[in-house]
Amino acid sequence: MRSRLHMLVLCILCLALAAGACSRRPRSTADVPRPISAKYAISVAPFTQPINASQLIVGRIPEDQGRIPHDMLLALDMQLRHVLMTDTKRQYTFIAPQNLPPDLTAFHSSEQPQALPRWIDYGKQQGAQLLLIPQVLDWHEREGSRAGVTQSAHVRAEFFLLKVDEGTLMNRSIYEEKQVGLTENLLTVGSFFKRGGAWVTAEDLTVDGMRKAVKDLGL
Repeated sequence: MRSRLHMLVLCILCLALAAGACSRRPRSTADVPRPISAKYAISVAPFTQPINASQLIVGRIPEDQGRIPHDMLLALDMQLRHVLMTDTKRQYTFIAPQNLPPDLTAFHSSEQPQALPRWIDYGKQQGAQLLLIPQVLDWHEREGSRAGVTQSAHVRAEFFLLKVDEGTLMNRSIYEEKQVGLTENLLTVGSFFKRGGAWVTAEDLTVDGMRKAVKDLGL
């Protein structure tokens, strides 16, 4: 009886792994990101968090938005620099946080996203060809430890690639995850084992989002 139970669990895990692999497979060649040409110079803006609709490039502010501490924005800047320098083979210009104009994070009375023109102007001031803009839309830190939590980490991060001279949004990568236990969702078995069966921090989840963005944007 026990051996049958073990076999059943093994079959469920295999099915979950197969389903996860199928969900990640592109449906067509059109879904495969095209690498950005090496002729383009990419400037990287510091992380920011829009907190009202007027600060958005596109999209909306999440309900019950979790705010990220300022020191964590700086930590994410360093993490993104590391990911870009190790996971890609191109050079970047990293823009210092102190060079971020207050207008980009100031409140504007509007219910619609209207930050794209301001980011384009910012890119022109920085002499950027392509501007990578990382943003945290929602941030909920882990409450507990690696061994167990009362509340798991949950983040939503978005990455925008702007073509400055044309004033257009070239591409966008969205990452949102709330870590759940293996018993809650077997489709997360791959991530569960990759993370060593531990409960990770919101920063750890965001780094996964950075690596996803590298692939999505063709960096």
